[in-house]
Amino acid sequence: MPADLDSAADELYAGAREDFTPRRRELAKQAKADGDATLAAAIDKLAKPTTSAWLANQLAHDPDAGVDEVAELGDEFREAHANLSGADLRTLSQRRTKLVNSLVQAAGKLNGAALTEGVTRELEEIFTTAIADAEVARVLIAGRLASAKDLAAAAAAWPSSEATGVVPRRAPKTPKKERTSREDADLERKRAAARQELDDARAAVKEAEADRTEEERILVETQKAVEEATERVRRIYEELDAAEAEEKEARRRTGSASRSVKDAERRAGSAWRK
Repeated sequence: MPADLDSAADELYAGAREDFTPRRRELAKQAKADGDATLAAAIDKLAKPTTSAWLANQLAHDPDAGVDEVAELGDEFREAHANLSGADLRTLSQRRTKLVNSLVQAAGKLNGAALTEGVTRELEEIFTTAIADAEVARVLIAGRLASAKDLAAAAAAWPSSEATGVVPRRAPKTPKKERTSREDADLERKRAAARQELDDARAAVKEAEADRTEEERILVETQKAVEEATERVRRIYEELDAAEAEEKEARRRTGSASRSVKDAERRAGSAWRK
């Protein structure tokens, strides 16, 4: 049986999801039988992974899936943010979208059936958060996620240390060399350019918000005018219907009066003849 919690976690989270609960029970029982009640309790507390977390863990154990790129891309993002490199951030954002989509597609193939909308959304959240948070990336690469919710808690549950073995399965980066004065000047120019881009973007957003407010005002006024016009048309139709009814009644009375006149004329003529 696994000699420690890490071995038990590796086995459980790498195994089939339907086997998780019965195997966890067996491992906890074995640890308790060996006299290690603390280990038994810790194993028993290991949470069964959700479908999305289980798929992410399986990809982490597949060297061809590309999960290691999550941590590498996250490092590049943090470096670009530190350097205020707008161009690099735009390029990295495109790479992030491509990587997340690729990993979700790989998860779909692993699942053997179309992913539900909820599972797809959770996978996107897992991979996106792992790119942004190095600790979440570490737990993802170790294949020990239990849920897409509260990923920060998952990272805290598996602290990085040689004892746990929860470390990224990738080569350490080469230490950076000290920058020269020229490189510092180039970096400052990049920062100034990035700040200018940010100011321009904020101005564009402010202008767009003003345009949106004006368009919303125009829309409200237009809708009000349409409602008023519709009400006027409704009243006109009502008046027209009433006028038509009055005309019909007047024609009826006119016809009746005409017939009465003709009848009176006939009686008068007859009287004169007599």
